[in-house]
Amino acid sequence: MHPVTDPHDPALSIGAIAASRPASIAVFERLGLDYCCHGDRSLADACIDRAVDPKDVLREIDAAERGATEEAVERRWTEVSMTELADHIEYTHHECARQMLARLAETVPRVVRVHGDAHPELREVAEIVAAMSEDMHDHFVREERVLFPWLRRLDRHSELHTGPPWSVRRPIDCMEHDHSELGGLFARLRALTRDYSVPPGACASYRSVMDTLGALERDTHIHIHKENNILFPAGIRAEEEASAHRKAAAGGAGA
Repeated sequence: MHPVTDPHDPALSIGAIAASRPASIAVFERLGLDYCCHGDRSLADACIDRAVDPKDVLREIDAAERGATEEAVERRWTEVSMTELADHIEYTHHECARQMLARLAETVPRVVRVHGDAHPELREVAEIVAAMSEDMHDHFVREERVLFPWLRRLDRHSELHTGPPWSVRRPIDCMEHDHSELGGLFARLRALTRDYSVPPGACASYRSVMDTLGALERDTHIHIHKENNILFPAGIRAEEEASAHRKAAAGGAGA
């Protein structure tokens, strides 16, 4: 991310604010402001969709920062290496998502069997969750086996980098496309379930499904934010810097 000069400028991208002011994430979540898949939009533009005043949002962020404890706020991930951030994403967000998807694989079919007649929308919920699970597992594997190792190599500046004859932007573009698709699936789930609400008289399994879907969406927002707004831009910059260094070295050698 580029340095933030004025953290109270509504023209700043909402993703840059989330990256430089981690306490803002809880505010954005509560207000439904998309700081992950559309983090490149300005705060002012993002607020238009939700009919909120960006100045009010910035004041809430100030208050959140004053009242936040260190344990309650995400780290400033802009201050760590790509290697550390990629490791963190794998061992926390990927693992968390896999556990929640496994829980949903057990509970969603049971809830559909019991409540599907009274709530036929649950059948579409089950289809979306199954498709989402397959897509997310495939996405994680491609990150863990291809993109993250590539970014870790770019972190090792002293090494000679050999690899595919294309830019790291290529797999990053694929990952960001997946993120947008996933955002659409969560939007559909939220519409079908009325924001993961539980009808009167629903069983504990029904409540567990809705709670898990809500938790999975919240964690996925933060997960995508760390990639789209911090890790991926850092990888692109590192590749550009390495290319410029190689060109400069070749020019010096040929002089």
